[in-house]
Amino acid sequence: MNYERYRIQGNSMLPELKDGDEVLVNPNEPYKIGDIVVAQHPFKQSVVLIKRISEIDESSVYLIGDNSAESTDSRTLGKIPRKDILGKVVHLLK
Repeated sequence: MNYERYRIQGNSMLPELKDGDEVLVNPNEPYKIGDIVVAQHPFKQSVVLIKRISEIDESSVYLIGDNSAESTDSRTLGKIPRKDILGKVVHLLK
């Protein structure tokens, strides 16, 4: 498998993922509502978002952080194009 490794920065996904956690992401894994995915930030090419999918349509997803008070997500950024999803979080590294 061709997994990517990402480190969580910030508290937007508490309590599921905390600052400093590392996750494995599968770019080929299908995703659905409720899954946590990594997506390219729509305005900052050097930044990725790790958020939960709350809505999906044919061309985009609506991503939200579990800790809404600490999250910059689709409520601010709008829907994220499906082509900008880099993969689904499949494992939390301990």
